[in-house]
Amino acid sequence: MKKNLFRTVLLATAALAGCETATDLPEPPHTPRVALLHILTTAPLDSSFYELFQQRRLYVSNSQRVFDTNYLTGRQDATAELRDAAGNVVERYRAASGTQYGNYTGYYLPVLGFRPQPGQQYTLRASLPGLETAESTLTMPAAPVVESGSYVPRTVPGTNGSGQYSGRLSLALRDDPNATNYYLAFARVLDRQGQSLNGGSLQVDYDSQNSAVSIGQFQLSSPSQGYSVYPFADTNVNGQRIALASDVEFYSYCSQPGCPQPGFIEVTVSSITKDAYDFYLSRRRYYDSDGNPFAEPAPLASNVRPGYGLFGGAADATYRIPLP
Repeated sequence: MKKNLFRTVLLATAALAGCETATDLPEPPHTPRVALLHILTTAPLDSSFYELFQQRRLYVSNSQRVFDTNYLTGRQDATAELRDAAGNVVERYRAASGTQYGNYTGYYLPVLGFRPQPGQQYTLRASLPGLETAESTLTMPAAPVVESGSYVPRTVPGTNGSGQYSGRLSLALRDDPNATNYYLAFARVLDRQGQSLNGGSLQVDYDSQNSAVSIGQFQLSSPSQGYSVYPFADTNVNGQRIALASDVEFYSYCSQPGCPQPGFIEVTVSSITKDAYDFYLSRRRYYDSDGNPFAEPAPLASNVRPGYGLFGGAADATYRIPLP
């Protein structure tokens, strides 16, 4: 597909010049490397926020040739371990069965139940048969401090017969002036017993006039959509109070007496490492290019050597807002 795309661009350029010339581009040499993605988190991986913690678990594959049009598939034969600053192995990983991830392969689960600590350094090493071992090192960030949060309803549930809830979600963070900080924010809906409601889905209300997003604004991300992850850096607000404000909506499909009712909005704010920030930012640029051959190249940031991918860290703080 990529090869055909280059041919199309060259043909279009030649046509503008009054001639048609087809040129086959030589494929760059490729040495297969380990490719991985893992967000090391201080929160337990058995958290009920399934969508968020699923995307943070270790995924291992191998790199592909530039013109390879096959879908990337995960590898189940990787060996992976986590070491602390002293070189001690503190965590090992095993391949998850296909049924645990909807028959997708390449995901790995921690075996020892280790919980990383803020301020400590960790190195992830992963190897595949016949490929050079890849590794990456990070220092875990400190958890963010959430000062306050509120939800102001805009519509009365049930009046339109759809079970739709909508309102204004606001949150305030206290930023550390002594460090450069990088954040992500996610939100879900819980029932009155604190359990995820209907999968917990909460969406930004993009139809609202107040939902226009400006560059550099702190906003909610979606854990299930890679193109809707919005990293935020405190570059221009270091040491100040950081505000998140967004019109949101969600649905309650309760149609029988006694079924769970919405009780809380739970916001998870993550302090992430700079490498994770750079990766998510580059991925947004990649999605925004949308295959446009004339767009500025949007390569994904990588901190895995020798290999490709991301080993990032996240320290979470959760804040529950009761629903009226």
